[in-house]
Amino acid sequence: MAAIIVLSFPLTYYLPVLSGTRAFDTLYHVHALVFFAWIALYVWQTQLAARGQIARHREIGLAGFALTGAMIPLGYWIAQRAAVHRIAAGRENPYEFTWYNVVDITSFALLMAASILLVTRHQEWHRRLTFTAAAYLTLDAATRWTLKIPGVEPFILDIASYAVLYPFLAALALFDWRTLGRLHPATVACTLVLLPLHLSSAWVARSDWWNNLAPGLIGPP
Repeated sequence: MAAIIVLSFPLTYYLPVLSGTRAFDTLYHVHALVFFAWIALYVWQTQLAARGQIARHREIGLAGFALTGAMIPLGYWIAQRAAVHRIAAGRENPYEFTWYNVVDITSFALLMAASILLVTRHQEWHRRLTFTAAAYLTLDAATRWTLKIPGVEPFILDIASYAVLYPFLAALALFDWRTLGRLHPATVACTLVLLPLHLSSAWVARSDWWNNLAPGLIGPP
């Protein structure tokens, strides 16, 4: 997950920053720092748990909670700014991609809220919910590449982009079978909620309902 996230931004962030070809608001850099810090902390946390250093894992988890709290408003802010840029550039249907932004950050927020609430008494739920939230970050980052695939109709690309998430859910299911002999309820719950949401997003993003609602949330073209 961390590798995919780090390797997803050379064209949209690293190179423009290094070359000075694009000026970013300060909050863009704050957003990048916080999101990269979260995934780095998650990698560290999984290693601590794997080595049995649970007390240390819990102490550092407080930093993870703080980063999560910062990521959610930053995520919504970035979604709003991206829509404004598309409007200013005269893009056709500028609000379609905003639906994916809103769904992704809201899903991450709900997964992490549930994970934090269940951390003490339901640790197996906590593990799987956090894993799925991290996979969501991976999905969102990877779209910087998947949406650039040439010669594919945008509607198909929208659906196919979510395929980045499914190998991680499959790995989680395989882990359940190997360790429990069955699927954990958290794995089942995440799959049953996320799969219909993903499959419907390409239609909702293009719907009159969303495109009539979005200007009130984002601002008119």
